[in-house]
Amino acid sequence: MEFTQSGDVLAGRYQLTDLLSESREGRFWRAQDAVLGRPVAVHVLDARDERAPRLMAAARNSAAVGDPRMLRVLDAAQTDQVAYVVNEWGEGASLENALAAGGPLPPQQAAWIASEVADLLVLAHDQGHAHGRLNPEAVLLDDLGAVRVIGFGVDAALHGIDPDTRDSQRRDRVDAVGVLYAALTGKWAGETLSSMPPAPRDHGRVLRPRQVRAGVPRPLDDLCDRVLGSGADMPPLTAAELHSALAGFSGEPTAPLNRPSAIDEDTQAMAPPAKLEPAEAPAVSNAIGVAPDVVRPQRQRPASPPPMQDPTPSKPLFADETPGYTPPPARPQQAPAAARRPVAPDASYNGWQGPWTGANVPIAEEPDYNQKPGANWLRIAMGVALVVLVLIAGSIAWNIVGDDPDTTAENPGTGSNGGGDNPAAAKPTAIKDITAKDLDPHGEPPTETPDLVDLVVDGDTKGLAWRTARYNDQIGDGPRSLKPGVGLVLNLKGEYAIDSLKFNMIGEPTDIAIYVGDSPWSADPSGAPAAKGSVGAEGEIKVEDAPEGSYVLVWMTGLPQVDGGYRAEVKEVQVLGTPVS
Repeated sequence: MEFTQSGDVLAGRYQLTDLLSESREGRFWRAQDAVLGRPVAVHVLDARDERAPRLMAAARNSAAVGDPRMLRVLDAAQTDQVAYVVNEWGEGASLENALAAGGPLPPQQAAWIASEVADLLVLAHDQGHAHGRLNPEAVLLDDLGAVRVIGFGVDAALHGIDPDTRDSQRRDRVDAVGVLYAALTGKWAGETLSSMPPAPRDHGRVLRPRQVRAGVPRPLDDLCDRVLGSGADMPPLTAAELHSALAGFSGEPTAPLNRPSAIDEDTQAMAPPAKLEPAEAPAVSNAIGVAPDVVRPQRQRPASPPPMQDPTPSKPLFADETPGYTPPPARPQQAPAAARRPVAPDASYNGWQGPWTGANVPIAEEPDYNQKPGANWLRIAMGVALVVLVLIAGSIAWNIVGDDPDTTAENPGTGSNGGGDNPAAAKPTAIKDITAKDLDPHGEPPTETPDLVDLVVDGDTKGLAWRTARYNDQIGDGPRSLKPGVGLVLNLKGEYAIDSLKFNMIGEPTDIAIYVGDSPWSADPSGAPAAKGSVGAEGEIKVEDAPEGSYVLVWMTGLPQVDGGYRAEVKEVQVLGTPVS
């Protein structure tokens, strides 16, 4: 099929940039509209493919629905070579990525997102149309805080599914509750395939959300169980019934708010709280994330301190506390007598009236006439001399221990080798300023989305990810493998002894072999790898014997299964090692 490479221009206008997914030669691209200078989403299919007429019909039906919660169809055409549909590009994050980055949502926010999806289904199903492949990847939380649904009808047609059937509408309703389940638990329980972790099951039944995550309100838990779990055999709910149940819980939306922080969801009210008065309404944020017209509980203003019971002290704050002491009356023009303690009866002191009697002068301790003169100084000198001797002895002992050939820093006195100093080995640390290059020796060209490869070493474990192409069959050494592997070549900018590699991924598992060398790879690696392992969303592979080199090859020999095939997505790779002097 023509127009299969990044950089190709479709219809003289749409330049293909990023391949987002593919299914049986049908491809979904991010592209740039050269006429209007904006990004767009393009579904491309070979014109001779049997799915092409259905793709064109799905584009027309999607445009007919005309709801702002759908990414609009901007263009569609079929030439002698290709059939393509151009959709509006939505800026934001898919629900799948939002949940992967921040975890499950508060119940009312989850219910509001699902209610928006259900309300869109009401409109589309009434016109006889369906999405056909609804999952968290198809639900976009855009930069303005709204819910947008991606690929309505078109994505199903690209995957060989007729979206305009009763079964597609039934699957839409199940998947809409699956979206709710995913937002509440971070697990996927719908019928359409998704790259999210699957919901746990017991004897084939999906567990209730409350069995997966504490604090899910009972109405939402019952709805999920009714559609996805023990009640799945009952008559299905309509899209209107789903929307009514969800809207009654979440309330109607008004404006996007910041994503609420975690609250005590066990005690959260089952019905939405009352609307705030305008003077009390919180400031609106256009951060990614949506919320209904309910807000997190606001912190109450602290109560004012209680008034002082007796503002007048019963005595001056610094009154003399000497037992039995009663200060003499003071003259009106002088300061209170209790303000100072008399220390001596001299002429300059006027804090007392009348003759001084000495009654309030502290009595000095009787001296010890049996004590020999200079005894205190002698004791002090002896103490100082003892301290000096202890310090000298400690210094000598330290030097002896340091020169002991059987001593190591980690285990004094139990060294394994004799002779000379044995300083502690440097602790492996993360190597900085690494650069990356993708490697696909069997590809044409031999690369895998090179424009995204810098993301694997940008230090951001929560951001965007580099990804391989989507393969219909697994790679590796298996009998039906398409190729031995694909990889990432990491340039360390210096020679290091490699200790381990840490990974942040999307999907699991990914089988990886680690190679260490002094030059970059341009073909399949040869010889035994320095280490092998399998990682999930987060993982670490330990490298034995600390091999030294300036380059590291992350060679992927098994990819996670995703919708329609196999693909690896790498958010970050961190190499730990020590410099080789």
